Amino acid sequence: MLWQSWKSIPLGLPDFTIFYTASQILAAGKGSELYNDNLQESVQRGFSPLAIERRGTILPFNHPPFEAILFLPLSHFSYLTAYLIWAVVNLALLFGLIFILRKHFAVIGQAPPWLWWLAALAFFPIFIALIQGQDSILLLFCYAMAFLSLGRKAEVSAGAWTGLGLFKFNLVLPFAISLFLAGRKKFAGGFAAAAVVLFGLSLMVTGWHGLWRYPAYVWASENNQKYVWNMPHGNIANLRGMVDAFLRDRHLERNILIAVASIILLGAVTFAWRKMWPRSASFPQLMFAAGLVAAVLLSYHVYVHDLSILFLAVAIVIEFLQHEVKIPIWARNSLYVSVGVLFCSPVYLVLTLHWRQLQLIGWVLLALVMVLLHLVESGSASAVEPAPALADK
Repeated sequence: MLWQSWKSIPLGLPDFTIFYTASQILAAGKGSELYNDNLQESVQRGFSPLAIERRGTILPFNHPPFEAILFLPLSHFSYLTAYLIWAVVNLALLFGLIFILRKHFAVIGQAPPWLWWLAALAFFPIFIALIQGQDSILLLFCYAMAFLSLGRKAEVSAGAWTGLGLFKFNLVLPFAISLFLAGRKKFAGGFAAAAVVLFGLSLMVTGWHGLWRYPAYVWASENNQKYVWNMPHGNIANLRGMVDAFLRDRHLERNILIAVASIILLGAVTFAWRKMWPRSASFPQLMFAAGLVAAVLLSYHVYVHDLSILFLAVAIVIEFLQHEVKIPIWARNSLYVSVGVLFCSPVYLVLTLHWRQLQLIGWVLLALVMVLLHLVESGSASAVEPAPALADK
């Protein structure tokens, strides 16, 4: 896939185009017009005219303004050079993340680093994130740092790390809201502090007028018919995609069912957080995995590369399965099957490129989160002690 994709990278077809476009706009001192389609098209035609012709439209920068600052240094390089630099940054984040995580898993942490690295690259969402030049690996890094912070009972730090992931707010807000509703006030304080700082940076980038335009721009880019590739009805691995696949043309019923299902899942995760944490002597790692999976299901929109954050959830689940914990055989088999499907690259290729039915992965995630919540409720999750690095000193 990398060999086949390489020809399209210099043309500007990867998703990295949106970040490079934003960096060029900021470098030109036009931050207040960051969400101007005409300006974005003018910039993209300057470095990827063939990509626009092939795609039929521009790739709109629909991320929060503050994220554009991260890519501003890349505006001094050509598109291909900037893409390669960001690829190196992503690989550094990934390898650094693995180096840190290994120390916090008692069993699978004993596996050699090269096996961890191959496992990460073999996880299809991470592989696609690298090819597309996406920021999903950065979000995985933020979640991993939040995970380690919670393991040290540093909830403020965990909230701040989670808040730094607001560049993909659709994948962060469900996780943060469940913890807030569960009464984790220190986590909420850290999250709010990070959000305030990022809001201030966004205001610096676009000013009030440009920032005010952002919500409407995001909604328009999500629902505008000209962005056909951004409206994959049913082709998203979350509750919205699962429901949409059955009730595509029945808007009222679809929206009601999505809302009800989301409320039920959010309530179940919140209840599990509230019930599990106080009675556990250590931070409930398996609950964190359940929270990550639920965040994906509750998100409004999710692409294949967005599933990169599930690598952390999978690592937690595999670590749990390696301990001699007595759980029902059906639960153990369900976890193994779910992990196997999530790590099977041909499944993603068939569902995304041939059938365009990625919502089927959503059913796997729903089954996974239900099993995890059951184990949390039954007390099985608290039977696993963290590695020494995660235990309280």
